[in-house]
Amino acid sequence: MQNTLKQYWAELALIAQAIDLDEIAAAAAMLLNCHRRGGTIFIFGNGGSAATAAHFACDLAKGTRSVACGGLRVLALVDSAPLLTAWANDSSYERIFAEQVTLLARPGDLVLAISASGNSPNVLAGVQAARTRGAETIALTGWPGGALRTLVDLAVHTPDACIELVEDMHMAMAHSICVVLREQLASVPNAELLALAVGQTS
Repeated sequence: MQNTLKQYWAELALIAQAIDLDEIAAAAAMLLNCHRRGGTIFIFGNGGSAATAAHFACDLAKGTRSVACGGLRVLALVDSAPLLTAWANDSSYERIFAEQVTLLARPGDLVLAISASGNSPNVLAGVQAARTRGAETIALTGWPGGALRTLVDLAVHTPDACIELVEDMHMAMAHSICVVLREQLASVPNAELLALAVGQTS
């Protein structure tokens, strides 16, 4: 048991060192720019990635909020069991995210898809719907990234195929992005704050 634990933690540390921080910074910049133009961020994934999506959305909405600048407009598309099961039952499980994106997303919005394999049909369909709607797209993927990696505007890649390790990295990425965004939003100049306030109330 101890050997397995030591091996897991050693592998986690190695993967953390191999993460491309430029990709994470680029994702943070895209999320910040979406906020600045008054867009909405939509996040989704399956299984453990659904939990990460809900957690990420919570942290973006609350954990980055500042008194001066307000918070990000963000919605996890995994949170409504009635809606998800209705689409799965009446259409297909493949459409549970795409139908929501088609209804809600607009040009200027951003869709963030999370998938360790990068090949989940419903995640791919959701991203394709986002592209049709004119929204920007980001993916958090694992190795090798699957079809999702080449479908999005930006793929933030974890170079490993072990689903547990990939999901660990995705949550760490989400937290690090939230820390960066909180710092950035807290330091927005007064003139930019005024412009944001006017844009959000007009």
